[in-house]
Amino acid sequence: MHYYNYKISFRLLYYAIAIIASIVIFSLFVYYYTEYLWFESVGYAEVFVKSLQYMLSFYALVFSIIFITLILNNFAIRKATEEFLGEQFKIPYVVDFVISVLCSLAFLRYWTDFLYFVNSADFGICDPIFGLDSSFYVFKLPFLRIVLIVFILALSIAIIIAICSYLYVFRWVRSFEEFKEIFPQLGFTHLASITALFLILVSVFVFIQRYDLVYSQHGVLSGAGYVDVNMRIPILTAFSIMFFALSFISFYFIKKRKLEIFAYLILIIVVLYIIIALIFPFAIQKFQVEPNELAYESKYINYSIRYTLYAYGLDKVKRIPYNFTYNLTFDDVINNSETIRNVRIWDHRPILYVFRQLQQIRTYYVIRDVDVDRYWINESYVQVMIAARELSTDLLPTTAKTWLNRHLIYTHGYGLVTAPVNAVSKEGLPELILYDIPPKGEIKITRPEIYYGELTNDYVVVNTTQKEFDYPKGEINYYSKYSGIGGVKLDYFRKLLYSLRFSDPNLILSKYITDGSRLMLHRNIVDRAKTIAPFFEYDKDPYVAVINGRIYWIIDAYTKLFGFPYSVKINGFNYIRNPVKVFIDAYNGSVYFYVVQEDAFIKTLKKVVPNLFKYDMPEEFRRHIRYPRDYFEIQAKVFATYHMTDVTSFYNREDVWEIPKEEYENEIIEVEPYYVTLSIEDKPEFVLMLPFTPKGRDNLIAWMCARCDGNHYGELILYEFPKGELIYGPMQIDARIDQDAEISKLFTLWNQAGSRVIRGNLLVIPINNSIIYIEPVYLRATSAKIPELRGVIVAYDDILEMDSTLYDALEKVFGMRKETKEKEKVVKEKELIELLRKYYKEMIEALKNGNWTEFGEMFEKIGELLGVR
Repeated sequence: MHYYNYKISFRLLYYAIAIIASIVIFSLFVYYYTEYLWFESVGYAEVFVKSLQYMLSFYALVFSIIFITLILNNFAIRKATEEFLGEQFKIPYVVDFVISVLCSLAFLRYWTDFLYFVNSADFGICDPIFGLDSSFYVFKLPFLRIVLIVFILALSIAIIIAICSYLYVFRWVRSFEEFKEIFPQLGFTHLASITALFLILVSVFVFIQRYDLVYSQHGVLSGAGYVDVNMRIPILTAFSIMFFALSFISFYFIKKRKLEIFAYLILIIVVLYIIIALIFPFAIQKFQVEPNELAYESKYINYSIRYTLYAYGLDKVKRIPYNFTYNLTFDDVINNSETIRNVRIWDHRPILYVFRQLQQIRTYYVIRDVDVDRYWINESYVQVMIAARELSTDLLPTTAKTWLNRHLIYTHGYGLVTAPVNAVSKEGLPELILYDIPPKGEIKITRPEIYYGELTNDYVVVNTTQKEFDYPKGEINYYSKYSGIGGVKLDYFRKLLYSLRFSDPNLILSKYITDGSRLMLHRNIVDRAKTIAPFFEYDKDPYVAVINGRIYWIIDAYTKLFGFPYSVKINGFNYIRNPVKVFIDAYNGSVYFYVVQEDAFIKTLKKVVPNLFKYDMPEEFRRHIRYPRDYFEIQAKVFATYHMTDVTSFYNREDVWEIPKEEYENEIIEVEPYYVTLSIEDKPEFVLMLPFTPKGRDNLIAWMCARCDGNHYGELILYEFPKGELIYGPMQIDARIDQDAEISKLFTLWNQAGSRVIRGNLLVIPINNSIIYIEPVYLRATSAKIPELRGVIVAYDDILEMDSTLYDALEKVFGMRKETKEKEKVVKEKELIELLRKYYKEMIEALKNGNWTEFGEMFEKIGELLGVR
């Protein structure tokens, strides 16, 4: 059947495509316009508009490349077939359009690469091989690679369509020679052109492969090594030129119908590439470089160390010798009262169960997790465990999960729960300093409602004629009406749009919702921050703080990039920073992006959305920022190897460290970074710390801390213990606890009495060039989920004791140490007297015998014992 008979089918296809396109365009309009309204309500309309501009520009660029390529290809096919058939073989242009639309959508997620390319700011540090600023590899190269892939994809699709079209038109041809004879010259020109263009793109692809070597990962170093620099880069350059030349040669031979010669040329190039670009460098690496690796690679290993330290923010770590001693006294402990008072006796895991059992109040309230922060309370610097009491409509009774309850009545959580990290009641429970509904305690909250949190995934509508559930008080439920500025202000048209967006007709049908009601969406705080600024990765553990009587969520935003030269790769990235702290008002949903460390990534984004960031963080906000644990843990794992800046030591792995292990609930886990209060300089400050052990050993070798307070925020300090001296690590202390007869007997007794012993984190607390080890012990009845603190284990030097409170355990340890020292002193005095008697007798005997030499020796020894020369 002649292909013109398909006109009706094509017309139906056009109608179907038009209908689908209309539905898609309308849906996109509804989504993006309602998103714009939300962005406008939070004050970031410019961010939305700029992001949309770059997204559409990138889409238009990709679409243009693919569509123009396919249209020209279609036109060439039509002309070539017309030369032979006398009429054109027509592939509908709508097919090219649909292919272009779909393929462009597949690339849309890379729109941020376009944004970074256009606005890239320099890092100010160049790679040592090509001398290009690191921004080229991080911001420019990814976009160039995407564009190249788009061109290659477009040409590949064009080649496939062309070959299939020609095979269909000339399907009656029986041999290749016959095909060459009858195939129109315009067809050969067409195939020669797209093949030549494809080879030019291959040439460019091979050329930019040279830059990938600068952040390749292999062997002991990250980045280009000796073979890469001296062989692979020149070889790739040569093959890039070769493929470029081959494109013109291929155009000539294909146009001249000498396809066999072109095929032989391709085969020769491929064989040469395998031998010269793959096998030859491998052989040199294996037989020349590896036997003398340190001599060949030392310069490149040095690059890897320096660039990795910079990429992970470790290039300015302050290294201080920790002159370790065992001269700590109980007076020293008392003089460091701020540190001792803020030792975290309450582990975040057991206290979570306590908070849930005591302070969730009703079944629909949820305390998701517990975080650590610090406050000034009664003129004292107090480290606290703090948690938000959120509301989850998923926990309502099944019959109560109505649309009205989920979206209009149960709209917010209420208040916080807070306890000092080491305060314990007589019952073994934390002493709450902020508790109950409405909130009571020593931290004042004027706005306890939590409309935005970690569990608020549904939209809600406030300022309706239906009052909202506020909080329960005994058997009475109190109701309120929202009086803030959060949410999108609704009118009839907006209600209609959001009803379409959420496929929820109740938004338009409900009589409770009036003009002036406010619709709150993106209430999940991480989703809220990510929607505004998708450029960052966000910490998995946001935390709450009370600031000026209001509840704020604080989220750490990370810059995670790949492509930084000579930096080691971890979890898919090789550059990380924590440049931004995100504050979100739990009542109004206001979002603030405060810059605490400006890097090239922030400078790049500032060119696009300058109003996104704030720099002058209020002092009240600054008091609650903390160095993030996830970031610190990544840095610690990198620094465990890259603290060795000497190339030979690094290559031989002479001093590799690792994060210590500890026992928790019968499992061996890595020690988590933990917050403590230490006197780094002249006053106590909030720091995040983590000890290190030598690889494969359990003794401590160093400890690192990140400062969190004031102008010192972000400073990293490493304290190194003396080499060759045994300083117990967490696993060694845990082993000593297990071997202690009295403690083991007590644990066995408790475990047999219908209870379960839970040993908390073992904390390594530095004080006055010494170390105290503290481990809390909890007891949880099998019939209840409330752990109670039943003891604190304190270890120092060779003494290990457990008592009901930290202070009692400390007093016991240092009291015993004092007695031990006294006993040691008495023993030494007795030994001294015995030696003096011995030397005196020998001296008198030498005098009687006239042995003046021996007499002089004994006389000198007596002088040494007495400290007299």
